[in-house]
Amino acid sequence: MNEKLGEVDLSKLNFGDLIEVDWWDHSKREIRLKPKGGRRYFVFDVPVKSVGIFFGVAGEETKHIVLIRDIFIWPSMGDFDIDATAILLGATKSVRVMGSGLLDPKLAIQLKGAWERGQVRIVKRGQHMRLKISEVTER
Repeated sequence: MNEKLGEVDLSKLNFGDLIEVDWWDHSKREIRLKPKGGRRYFVFDVPVKSVGIFFGVAGEETKHIVLIRDIFIWPSMGDFDIDATAILLGATKSVRVMGSGLLDPKLAIQLKGAWERGQVRIVKRGQHMRLKISEVTER
């Protein structure tokens, strides 16, 4: 991957790195328009700072940085529920690596294996991604 962003070459990021991403929010806005009264200015540029675990870059038509905030471990099922943020590369101002190798190595191998095999599906409850883990051999 050759995408470069600010000072960070995304190809230098590793799965599991703790990163900080500065980006512009691009979510829905609700605006009330009033025919009377003084002029108001609308704020559309809303800066966001997100910190989490770098999972990778995904997307077919437009690329997103996938940042993991929480990992819920279900030992009896072998599954993980993941709270993720997908940040559009085009809305990203900067990316900074805050640390590497911070995840438990066994957990990192399981999560990376599921991510690489594409065993990801959106769970309809809330906005979680579930990674179904098959047997993963340690490398």
